Amino acid sequence: MTTSTPSMKRYTTTEYGKQNMFAHEPQIQVDTDHDYWKNAELTNGRLAMIGLVIGIFNYTVFGWVIPGIA
Repeated sequence: MTTSTPSMKRYTTTEYGKQNMFAHEPQIQVDTDHDYWKNAELTNGRLAMIGLVIGIFNYTVFGWVIPGIA
């Protein structure tokens, strides 16, 4: 069983009298950014287009899409 001191909430005392130092838990913040999914979809689409361009470039220059596999 642990008890925390009212004046200093940075540490707790066990039943053996030992004090354990714990970090403060940060205040929970709710992210109100509603554009997260829109930004994620845009990023995924852009990365897919970059991958397609790189694949076409490798095929036209070196003759393979995946290096080492003909």
